[in-house]
Amino acid sequence: MSTRKCFAAILLTCAFSLANAAWAYPEYRVTVVGPVNSAATDINSSGAVVGTYPFSPTSIHGFLNRGKGLVDLSTLGGRSSNAVAINDKGEVLGNWTTNGGQQRGFIYAYGRQRDIGIVPGRFTTYTDINNAGYVTAIGAAAGLDGSRSFLRSPTGNFTEIGKLPFEEPTLTHALALNNRNQIAGESGPLTFPDQPLRAFIWNKGVIRDLGDLGDTPNGGTAINDRGQVTGFAALQTGFRDRAAFVYSNGRLVDIDRRPVTEDRDSAGTGINNCGDVVGTSNHLSGFIYRGKRMQSLNALIDPKLGWDISAPQAINDAGQIAATAFRNGVQYAVRLDLIRPSAVTAPAVELDAEIAAASAVSPAVAAANATAHAEAQAREVARPVKQ
Repeated sequence: MSTRKCFAAILLTCAFSLANAAWAYPEYRVTVVGPVNSAATDINSSGAVVGTYPFSPTSIHGFLNRGKGLVDLSTLGGRSSNAVAINDKGEVLGNWTTNGGQQRGFIYAYGRQRDIGIVPGRFTTYTDINNAGYVTAIGAAAGLDGSRSFLRSPTGNFTEIGKLPFEEPTLTHALALNNRNQIAGESGPLTFPDQPLRAFIWNKGVIRDLGDLGDTPNGGTAINDRGQVTGFAALQTGFRDRAAFVYSNGRLVDIDRRPVTEDRDSAGTGINNCGDVVGTSNHLSGFIYRGKRMQSLNALIDPKLGWDISAPQAINDAGQIAATAFRNGVQYAVRLDLIRPSAVTAPAVELDAEIAAASAVSPAVAAANATAHAEAQAREVARPVKQ
């Protein structure tokens, strides 16, 4: 989740090398936040990163790294766990699998993991959490009955968000949630061999199709507090071609912009309140888009380090990026930090009265919560991560 302070790189005088087209001065430094074969999934406004790592040859666990080392997020006595999102309070959302094979959700807060169960009667996957503690979930039915998506309140009540107007069976996947309880995702008919899903935004009980770039499937994978969405949209120019997009002010815009003669495969995976987008592309590996063009993240780090930033997942308003990267063919969860940031103010975003009221606490309660968070963090066992 995001703050309202945005940071962008100071404009630098750059020189290109014809050999590798890298920037003469790196903009980002790379910090390893997970062990070998780990993967990053999200980052909050404080730069805390969550993800997954191999706990043993037969089990994966979620992890949290606040900058002091890796904090293992256990399995609550089950087989495995993952961490999928973190809000600005440091609360982590994840999924865990019981010894009987049932997948359930958890929230890690104040140093403890709490089981939040399942969508009743459905195979459940939790996907995002906001600062007020609302959570998105996908509930799949048995057999070929499709899936539905839900907004879970902090008190545990589930609200189904509906679907785009297609005949049943349908698939609806809520993939991202902002601090205004707006949801981005994908929805469409359950058909074979392909599902022509369409990107959507859900707001106050209304689900809206975001349009397309000429074909399907499309998906909204991330949303900021301004209601801007990024994701991917299929193209008609080639077999399974797709392009990263930004949806803003009612318009869906192709940010890939390569000629139609090229094979294109790109997707946005994260967007901050400044509208900066990170994602993946078959010609740039991991990229960042800051309003003008997609730039390879590999060209914005020191090439001598040997990193391939292949899968950025999220970007906060400080410009910090959570990504999965490779070095010498080995995968790591990493965080990218701007070396020379400069302050830029993001547009202010007001929360709806209902959400603001749900989040409001007295100064005394806020102080008590801050103390409890600090004490819990002090008790966390953080293992150093080799750089």
